[in-house]
Amino acid sequence: MHWAPVGVLHLPLKEGGQGLKCLYTQVRVFRLQALQRLLYSAGSLTWSILAHAFLRHFQGLRYNRQLFYLCLRGFPRDLSGLPVFYQDLLRTWKLFSTTRSVAATVGADLLTEPLLHNPQLRVQAAESRSVRQSLVLAEVTRVGDLLDYDRGDWLDPLTLAQRMGLSRPHTPAPGAYFRR
Repeated sequence: MHWAPVGVLHLPLKEGGQGLKCLYTQVRVFRLQALQRLLYSAGSLTWSILAHAFLRHFQGLRYNRQLFYLCLRGFPRDLSGLPVFYQDLLRTWKLFSTTRSVAATVGADLLTEPLLHNPQLRVQAAESRSVRQSLVLAEVTRVGDLLDYDRGDWLDPLTLAQRMGLSRPHTPAPGAYFRR
């Protein structure tokens, strides 16, 4: 009796293999099918609503589908705030390198565009962990959160600073760096 190599076990019977399914690969396939249903709103509406609710509560970011747009650099590694199934969904998504067209975000979708960890918006101030945390606590995590709907204009910087818990924004006086 000879041992068969692992690669042969998963080959179809017609090709000389044993026809066994790789469980690890099969689970990944099921996760990708679930992601496809979630991203393209296919399948059960009830499941989609529940999935979006779980994703919106992750890290206080209030993102659902937008979690899959985010740059993985700087993205929280600790996914413990999500149920295990959704942790696996995000880990499966991380296996792929995705690109997104800038022109893909127009109209109302622009208001839901993520501010944090977004490769399309390079906001240097939001790269600081303390600033990100202040923005999350102030519930300013999307472009639409920067709008003042009463005035029909962008949010005033002083109002944003107050919502973030800052006493007042500090800006250096002109020439302050060049004094001797």
